[in-house]
Amino acid sequence: MAQDRSPTNARIARLVLWVTTSPFHPDPLLPPDLLDAIRVLAVKGWRLRRAGPRNHAVWQAEPALQHRLRVVIVPDGRARLSLPEWNALLRHRLQPLLPALAPADPALLGQAADRLRAALAPEWLGPGRPLGPTSAAHDLRARHPLRTDR
Repeated sequence: MAQDRSPTNARIARLVLWVTTSPFHPDPLLPPDLLDAIRVLAVKGWRLRRAGPRNHAVWQAEPALQHRLRVVIVPDGRARLSLPEWNALLRHRLQPLLPALAPADPALLGQAADRLRAALAPEWLGPGRPLGPTSAAHDLRARHPLRTDR
């Protein structure tokens, strides 16, 4: 997004935020310190919003815009994070805003990052499948080569 802070650009940024994200409702299974941190941030005027894998990746590339809009974008359920991974990711995202919050476990944070990257792959690809051509597709091309003599 542009660095221009005009009122028109702020309205556009808020509209894009509203269109590309959904409300965040904290899971009651979250640790009490994270639930308290979410409440404290809400009192300070911060919001948490959820986004699908692609929109989440786009918003994560815009931390200054998130800060200006006073919003923290977290992934939605399509990332398939386990509860410990989710706790680590949420803790990592909220800790810069609330330094008293305990830091995230680096191992769990790495696992969460791996799942977020995997969620960006198309559904038809499936987890763990390579992005390159498969051997079956290669065999099919070998049996039916493209004709270039036309």
